[in-house]
Amino acid sequence: MSEGDMLATTLTDIRRRLADLQGEYDRISEELAKLRLAERSLAAIVEGTPLPETVAAMEDGVPRAGRGRGSRGPRANSAKGRLRALLESAGPTGLSQAEIARRLPDVAPNTLASYLSVMVSSGEALRKGDFVTAVTGPRPAPDTPQDEHEDDDDAQPDDRDA
Repeated sequence: MSEGDMLATTLTDIRRRLADLQGEYDRISEELAKLRLAERSLAAIVEGTPLPETVAAMEDGVPRAGRGRGSRGPRANSAKGRLRALLESAGPTGLSQAEIARRLPDVAPNTLASYLSVMVSSGEALRKGDFVTAVTGPRPAPDTPQDEHEDDDDAQPDDRDA
């Protein structure tokens, strides 16, 4: 093997290793940014200090889009948050559970079924046959029993006086 061939082979090897290391560096940098954000957020919770506005307004160095997290709602990048956004974008016809599973391939089928069940029972989603749609507009209060809306005409006279 000539010296020129050996140098070309070495250059190719160095470029391949450089590309591999750059990919690993990018992955580690992203993970480090996530861990820093998580550490700041948890420190704020544990220590009771407010989050700096830059941390509260950004995730992974990117400003949050949309409505953000409500007092009890899921994060936009959580599986349930992505499911809710997917159902809201599907329109009035909704999506079948199979189509939802295809569009959210990283969510386990049993987790998806659980989230859909919880969303339907809480009034966040509506099941129409095989299709599920997001409920738009005001939702009924979860504490209100369905029987409260019935007339009191069926009540016995003793129940009215009590």
